[in-house]
Amino acid sequence: MTGMMLYFALGLMVLTVLSNRYWRRQLALTRIAMSKLKEKVDDVTKEVADVASDYAQLAHHHAETEKRVQKAEVELQAAILELDRKKAAALDRYFVFDRNEPRPGRFWEVAVRFNPAGASFAEQRGFRGWTGVRRYLLIADGDREARERVAARYPRRAGFEVVEVAGCRLNGLTVNRISELSTFRKPGKPEEDGAPARPQRRSTSSAQS
Repeated sequence: MTGMMLYFALGLMVLTVLSNRYWRRQLALTRIAMSKLKEKVDDVTKEVADVASDYAQLAHHHAETEKRVQKAEVELQAAILELDRKKAAALDRYFVFDRNEPRPGRFWEVAVRFNPAGASFAEQRGFRGWTGVRRYLLIADGDREARERVAARYPRRAGFEVVEVAGCRLNGLTVNRISELSTFRKPGKPEEDGAPARPQRRSTSSAQS
């Protein structure tokens, strides 16, 4: 009886050792699987965080785009109303004073009236008159120079009168005062000594705004 108990105890001990080794191995495998699963979870969490960050940036960009679109629509409506208003308004006709090489300065607007009754027929010879007031655009350093240039071409003795000299009220007409930096002037070649000066051509044309 005692021998059977000893065999039974020995078998139980061997079974316990085998069972212990089996479960230890299962525990190690479980830990490895959990570690791999944890790495996958971390990777997925990082991807989710990246996607959430990209979504937040896209949402912000979308909101900014909507604001710009709304602002552009408002500006478009204002521009359409302004265009309709200008279409309905009377046109202002401007005449270009001369077309010689641009000079530094600013644009001036000179109003000239022609009165044929104020001069004799001999004085009006060679001049072409008009009805009402014409507004000429020219570039000059000051209002005095603008007045003198217009008065020299359209003298009072021929029936012309300079009514007003003012800064140009047309948008976008500006000239740099420094000739080398003027967008309307290209740097020319230096003139040779003794070379005759090139005469300036003058012509008159009309422009509408």
